Parts: sequence; structure tokens; C-alpha cells
Amino acid sequence: MVFFLILAITAASFCGFFVKWSFREDSSTFGFTAMIEETAGRPFVHRQLLPQTVKLVAAAIPEQAKEKLENKLTKGRYIESRYAQAQIPPQYLIEYYLLFTFCFFGLFASLWVLRSLLSEITRDKVAGTLGAMLFALIFPFFEVLGGYYYDIFEILFMFMAARFALHGNWLGLLVLTPIAEANKESFLFFLITLYPLARLNFSAKKAISVTMGTVMLAGVTYLYIRSLYAGNPGDMADWRIYDHLKSALDFSSYFHTTSIYAFPLGQGLFLPHVICVIWIVKKAWRYLTEAWRNHGKIALVINGILYFMFVLPNEIRDLSLLYVSFMILTAFFIREIIQKNYGQNSHEVSMIE
Repeated sequence: MVFFLILAITAASFCGFFVKWSFREDSSTFGFTAMIEETAGRPFVHRQLLPQTVKLVAAAIPEQAKEKLENKLTKGRYIESRYAQAQIPPQYLIEYYLLFTFCFFGLFASLWVLRSLLSEITRDKVAGTLGAMLFALIFPFFEVLGGYYYDIFEILFMFMAARFALHGNWLGLLVLTPIAEANKESFLFFLITLYPLARLNFSAKKAISVTMGTVMLAGVTYLYIRSLYAGNPGDMADWRIYDHLKSALDFSSYFHTTSIYAFPLGQGLFLPHVICVIWIVKKAWRYLTEAWRNHGKIALVINGILYFMFVLPNEIRDLSLLYVSFMILTAFFIREIIQKNYGQNSHEVSMIE
């Protein structure tokens, strides 16, 4: 039953994401074709993990089988007939379908990792499961001003990294780091936020060593990828401080709506959403351990600086370093609601039912 619910909610979430953005085929700066052909602008072109993977998989398919598959996909139009935004380049038909499939199962896998993480931290499988499913449903809200395929794998890698760090599995984190960094460069900053979790398992000296080791590995990976695309157009980042100041003084920006799940719902820093977030943090903060509190504080400082300096106003997908902290708080908030209504631990309630 849980498997079916998470699968169904993954489908709904992915549909909410893909129906709005598909793979941005209309853009020469960060669109699907530009990423596959490695002509995209910087910094988007640096996020080559999935484009290179789908190209390798497609190249490994025997020619005869590839021809049959292309004919079947062309006739079936399984994606194009359902999503008006999808404009699949004929020469990259298989690559497009592979990317679509990888992204769906990447989101599906991320929910299982998050469920495991939240269940362990809250010691409550019901709260952990509901928290993971809630994240899936609100994920399209994070992507309203821009949605990209690598955002899906970013959350998978962050959830995995948080779980590795919590258990002191730095070998797993070392293996994960270059892969996640090749997906999106922001993973380097997320590694810094994991230091308080390292202190749960190691001395201060060793925790600093393993944290800096992963950060350096991510940095080397990033510099190598950056050198490959040094000649591509674009800049590494745009300054956005003035834009944020202007947006902050525009009261109407707190009430913007956009189409989410085919319905006009709150966009970006929608004031009712902001109030809900503040309320959840206020109610659940006391349940966090010192390590998770410090993780959240470090993430807030780093992400806050990056957000206000380089990110468009209201583009909350770039507050992703805070996803783990927020979902832990949300899971505790859910647990508190269940305990208040049932008067006992929700895991015990589920056992009784």
C-alpha cells in the first residue's frame, strides 16, 4: 500500500513539474538539445551528469534494436500526446525518453530515501511517510519560476548525503560527491552543512578533515567540468541584490499566483505559504537535536547569501539547501498533530489499526 501511494504521488508530482516545463526545449541557453550537444550557456552546461548518462546508454543500444525502439516511440508518441510542452528533437528521441524515465525514477527514489531519513529522525514511520509524500506534492511549488531536470537528482543526492552523514558513512559520501557535483555545483555548499552531523560520529579534528575532504573533492570535480566548457557563452553568475531589494518593497509580489497542477496557486514567496513555513518552524524547532539545528543554521546562512546575491527573486528552487531541514521540521510537525489527535505515538496507532 505504501509502495503504491508513493508511486502514485510521484506520478502526480512529476506530472505537475513536467507539464509546466518539460525539458526546456525552447531555450538555446539551457534547453534539452543545447545540453545534449554541450552548447548550452554557463553555468547550465556544467550540469552534465544526466545528459552524458543518457547519451552513453543510448549509444550502447544495438543499432537494430535502436531502430525498432525509435519507430515504436515515434508512432506511440507516449510523451508528446500527453504533454503539450514536450517538443522532442527527432535526432535525440531515445535520449529524451531515457531522461524522462530517469527523472521519474529519480524522484521516486528520493521519496524513499527521504521517508527513511524522516522516519529515523522522528522515530515515527507514519510521520516520516507523510512527510515524504508531502514533499512530493509541494515539489512543483518550488519549481514555479523555472524547472530543470537536474533539480530532481539534486534532491535525491542531498537526501542520500544527509543519510550518509547521519550514519558516519563518509566512504559512501566520498563516492557520491563527484557524481552529485557533476549534476549540480551547489552540492559543494551542501557538504559544508553536514559538518554538525559528522561530529555525531567523529572527533572535531576528524569531522573537519572528512568534511573538507569531500568539499575539496567536489571543488576539483567542479573545476574540471568548468575547464571543459570554458569557451561556452554566459557568465558564472548574475548579481541579483538590487532585484531582491526591489521585489521586497513590492507588496504585490507576495500574492502572485501561477498554474500549478493546472490550477492557479501561490507562486514563490506567496505570503500565506511564508506564514505556514514560519508556523511550522516555530512549532517544530524544539524537537530538533543540536546537530540538526546547527545543520539548519549553516544551510540558512550559506543559502541565504547565495540566494540574495545570485538568484532571481521568488525563485525558491534555489533555496534547496534548506529542503532537508524544512522536511525534518515538517515531519515533526506532522507527528505532533497526530499525537495531539490520538494521544499516543502514531507508529503505535498504525500498529493498532
